Amino acid sequence: MLTPAERLNLFAGLPIIVLISTLALLTGCQEDDRANHSSTFRASELANNRLDKAAGGLLETLGQQKTASNSVAEERTSAPPKELSWSAPQTREDGSALKPGHIAGFRIYYRLRHENHFNVIPVDSPSRTSQPLNDLPPGAYEFAITTIDADGLESKRSASVMVNLI
Repeated sequence: MLTPAERLNLFAGLPIIVLISTLALLTGCQEDDRANHSSTFRASELANNRLDKAAGGLLETLGQQKTASNSVAEERTSAPPKELSWSAPQTREDGSALKPGHIAGFRIYYRLRHENHFNVIPVDSPSRTSQPLNDLPPGAYEFAITTIDADGLESKRSASVMVNLI
């Protein structure tokens, strides 16, 4: 049987044994820097590919050609858009059907980004889903579109699209 002093000495060495065991286990668990770099690089590559696809779709909608460059920022400013185009909605805000015969037209809201007030371009033809932008002076613009139904009700504005006209 151990005396109280011997028991105390036994427990005093326990933290050192735990520390040595932990260090021995951690030594065998070294982190592979190459795996982390590869995973981070791959995630970044996937994100860039998705961003390029989204920007390419937006550029196509705006009538711009995609440049050979991989930089999205360069693509945005490479050439002025020829026209703004959109698709007519098929449903109302409440989810009910909106047939083409129920659409009276559209309104294009636009402004230079530094301005507070939106200007409006009325589009009175329900079959017209594009607007030339050639008459606008150079600048950084924000565009949004609403739909007007046959009763004169106006939808909420679409999500804004930012365009740099040069």
